[in-house]
Amino acid sequence: MARKHLKYTYPVKGGRYWRFRHIPTVGDVPLPGSPGDPEFHARYAELLEIAVRPCKKVERDTFAGLISEYQRSVEFKSLADTTQADYIKTLFLIEEELGSRRYRFTTRAMIKAVRDGHAEHPRKAHKIKQMVSRLYSWAEENSLVPDGFNPAKGIRQVRPKGGAKEIVVWSDAEIALMLAGCPEHVKTPVLLALYTGQRRQDIVRMTWQQFQGDVIRVRQSKTGALLDVACHSELRRHLDQLRGRAKGVVICTSIEGRAYTPNSLSQALRRVVKMTIGLPDDRSLHGLRYAAGSRMSEAGCSVAEIEAVLGHQTFKMALKYASQRLRAQAAIAAMEARDAG
Repeated sequence: MARKHLKYTYPVKGGRYWRFRHIPTVGDVPLPGSPGDPEFHARYAELLEIAVRPCKKVERDTFAGLISEYQRSVEFKSLADTTQADYIKTLFLIEEELGSRRYRFTTRAMIKAVRDGHAEHPRKAHKIKQMVSRLYSWAEENSLVPDGFNPAKGIRQVRPKGGAKEIVVWSDAEIALMLAGCPEHVKTPVLLALYTGQRRQDIVRMTWQQFQGDVIRVRQSKTGALLDVACHSELRRHLDQLRGRAKGVVICTSIEGRAYTPNSLSQALRRVVKMTIGLPDDRSLHGLRYAAGSRMSEAGCSVAEIEAVLGHQTFKMALKYASQRLRAQAAIAAMEARDAG
């Protein structure tokens, strides 16, 4: 598709990155990859559909009006680009379902019905409930609803059949197996995930400027926190060797030399995992993040130290795995000591 046909888009840094700009509907958000990439055009089509929807008169006391005001607010505009893009997709669903409803008279049953309409996709259903609750919290802060009025509050999360999907933490043996035959374009993000504990959306954005020898400076996209993560010696050796040959701004690039998107990085890792004999198919980048946390715990790091890198929820999951592994090791050691006499 030629550039002139890509309405509302513009290149950044000489065309290395692209953005979609339509302030009234989606704001100014990043696009994954470059023109010609499937993920670029899928996201572009999604945003374009929102941008060219027929304009209709929006009444301020409806959900459509509330959503419009929220998107123009300082609170929304101060969110990270990736967070704005994620919110907009959920806000669009809410507007489709509740757009003409008067939000001051919307009941919990109405909101629950919208959530239940997406129950076959539990994560999406929960995000809808969370976003409605966030809209009411913002409305309360701006005196648009009475204090404490939030009919979405207290609606429970839809649980997937069979329980939530478990994130499997990589074992040391699995990590060694992966690294032994891992191509460089995947080995680099694997080492970054393992030794910095960061999310995939932060790993793909890491630049060489952020690698400062002893530390890697990270601005987390989800929390906005600025972190200086100490650079493990193995990671530093790898990056020092790689920097001499690097041509781009970002540290992690695909086999074609392009910057990754979060999805394309997951796909690249998945392909290598499937090709690695002896490695289970369900190992993910997020599992490496948990492995980073469990290694920190086993090394004797404090709660505050681990949470500073991973955040509270991921720390709890990593600690659960690490403590189980340590207890299992202690049990086997006790059995061997008994058998030895």
